[in-house]
Amino acid sequence: MTDPFLIAAILAVLAAAGLLIRWFVSTANLGREAHVEYAGRLEDRAHTVEGVSEAEFVRLYVNGYAPRWTVYAAAALIAAILVTPPAVFGLLAFWAWITDLVDASDVFAPGYYPWMFFMFFGLVGAWAFCGFLAARFHHQRAPEGFNPALMRARGEPLDDVVLKRARPKWARRARAIADGAPKEEEN
Repeated sequence: MTDPFLIAAILAVLAAAGLLIRWFVSTANLGREAHVEYAGRLEDRAHTVEGVSEAEFVRLYVNGYAPRWTVYAAAALIAAILVTPPAVFGLLAFWAWITDLVDASDVFAPGYYPWMFFMFFGLVGAWAFCGFLAARFHHQRAPEGFNPALMRARGEPLDDVVLKRARPKWARRARAIADGAPKEEEN
C-alpha cells in the first residue's frame, strides 16, 4: 500500500463521501428550519408567504440555501480519480510520440526531470480540468435566490423591477470623454 496514487484515490473518495454526507445533513437541517420559518412567518409576517404552500416554501428555502458546492466538489474529486489512469496513459503515449518525432536525447527518457515535469503538470492539468468542469456546472445551474423565488411564488413580477443606482462620478466623466466632450475641470 505504498502506491501514492492509491493513497490519494482513497483519500479523495473519503473526502467526497464526507462532502456528500455534509450535503445530506445540511439539506435535512434546512428542511426542518424551513418548516419553523414558515410557521414563524405565518404568525408574524403572513403577507410574506401569502399564496405559498408550506411544501413550496420548504422547497424554495432548501433550494436557495442548500450547500450545492459540496455535491460539485465531490463530483470533481471522483472525476479526478476516474480521469487519472487514462490521463497517465495518454501523457505517456504523447511523450513517447513527441520524443520520437524530434529524435530527443536520453535526457528526455522517462525518469528524468523533463519527463517528470511533463507528467506532473499534465496530471495537474487533467485534475484542474475536472475542477473547471465542476465549477462551470455549479455556476450554470445555480438556482434563483430565495427572496426572488419567494416573490415569484407569490405572483409578483420580477421582470419589471428596475434597480435604481446612481451612476458613479468616474463613469459620467468616462462617458463624456468617450463621446468627445471636453473633460470637466476638477476642483
